[in-house]
Amino acid sequence: MSVYRRFAAVYDLMGADHHSVRMVAYTRKLMRRFKIEATAGLDLCCGTGSAIAGLLECGLTMAGLDRSAEMLAVAAKKLRGRHVTLYQKSLPRFRLLDSQNSRRLRRFDIVTSFYDSLNYLSDERELRAAFDSVYRHLRPGGWFIFDMNTARALKMLWSQDVYADVRSDLAWVWKNTYYDKTRSADCHATFFVKKGCTWQRFDELHTEYAYDNSTVRRLLKDAGFQVKGFYRCFTFDRPAGRTCRICGVVRRPPTRRHAEQVE
Repeated sequence: MSVYRRFAAVYDLMGADHHSVRMVAYTRKLMRRFKIEATAGLDLCCGTGSAIAGLLECGLTMAGLDRSAEMLAVAAKKLRGRHVTLYQKSLPRFRLLDSQNSRRLRRFDIVTSFYDSLNYLSDERELRAAFDSVYRHLRPGGWFIFDMNTARALKMLWSQDVYADVRSDLAWVWKNTYYDKTRSADCHATFFVKKGCTWQRFDELHTEYAYDNSTVRRLLKDAGFQVKGFYRCFTFDRPAGRTCRICGVVRRPPTRRHAEQVE
């Protein structure tokens, strides 16, 4: 079952982009904390482009990447006239070129990935491949800021719970199931959209996978990153056992030789 297709048309109406807006504000704090100076940015799994719109206000020249053509269409409309390049690409491996006739990779000062997009990667090999792709598209000294759901989030927030809401022209029901053996969770999402005097239904299945914080850190370091910050998301506190969402702030070393990892 494909995801983020018909969902794209109602994503912002549901307020699903609020997390990305909140992450932009948090990212600005992180950039001040680490004295990050950036001019060119890439947002992975950019969805409807709300995070890109916020990052443009920080003075960045932005690009976005998403596998969903439908989400990119919404983003293109939202960002029209703002000189944003959007790519239809999928994680974990992606390759963005400087120009159509170039073999040289496009490089960025900062790459972001919000709203647990990395949790959609199904194993350590895929997660490491995504980190490798980000590393290659960063300039030396460039930064990667991302958030991820923890295993506790999938267990507590996605485990046998049902979430529902209704509005005048839109309703949805999300039924979640957690699988301890695979440390994964399914979200069976059903939507009802009013069209004239009738309601139309569509369904999507979203699956996320949990990774230990130690595993995420190890894979980042194996990819060559310096881990500069690892936080309970929206704070500057270390993650704890009850943390449901983490944020990583990592850097590609300024030189080719991997510098000593710094906490």
